[in-house]
Amino acid sequence: MSAQNIAMAALTTRMEELGLSFMSAGLETFLGASGRGSVSLLDSIRELVDLEYTARTERMARTRLKLSGMPTYKHLCDFDLGWLKGGMPTARFEDLKSLAFIERKENVILLGPSGVGKTHLMLALGHHACMTGYSAYHITCRDAIEKLLRAREQSRLRKALSWFRKPHVLLLDEVGHEPLSPEQAHVFFQLINVRYETGSIVMTSNRTFSKWAELMSDEAVATAMLDRLLHHAQVFSLKGDSYRMKERLRVGAVGFD
Repeated sequence: MSAQNIAMAALTTRMEELGLSFMSAGLETFLGASGRGSVSLLDSIRELVDLEYTARTERMARTRLKLSGMPTYKHLCDFDLGWLKGGMPTARFEDLKSLAFIERKENVILLGPSGVGKTHLMLALGHHACMTGYSAYHITCRDAIEKLLRAREQSRLRKALSWFRKPHVLLLDEVGHEPLSPEQAHVFFQLINVRYETGSIVMTSNRTFSKWAELMSDEAVATAMLDRLLHHAQVFSLKGDSYRMKERLRVGAVGFD
């Protein structure tokens, strides 16, 4: 074995020991790239480090997506603003895409009837957040409440609430699809309260806020919940025809006889 090969083996071994596995794997190809001699030492080091940084960033993003609980991945570029008939101005959509609301710990409330793209937009924001370096977690309102009630029965409600506090953004889907009992409303209030001013919530609901007292079975709980939820929030009342009907029209599944 030549001296160069021995040096290469020693270097890649040391990289592996330091946890620089991507740099180690790409080192030989990197050093053998044509034109390397014309690149400054500083730029060469930066490019080598970028091998590790880029691969680790992509791996961490995949891990965040895997842990997010999102049932499917949606993308903001696929959200058709032109189909909506109101509720989402282009400028505000672009602001959402910047994810500045996460840094500001603001909530994003997406209201509207079934089929206008609320969940699509929520999942797309969650996907974009994970790919950008933020943690996200998706759960339906019903599943969140059931999880908290089970935790309370097992005397670990505080631990469960603390866990819900951790993600940068909580994707809370299908709020208002069914009325809540006083017990359910109470633990749901605790969930909203634990996220208050500590992290963002992106929420979808088919109920206007005027219906929340009826939804929560308790006007006082509904008022306290909305007070925290809306204190730092952007609210979008989406209007339009169903996206699902749009897709059926696209494939010719619906006729006009």
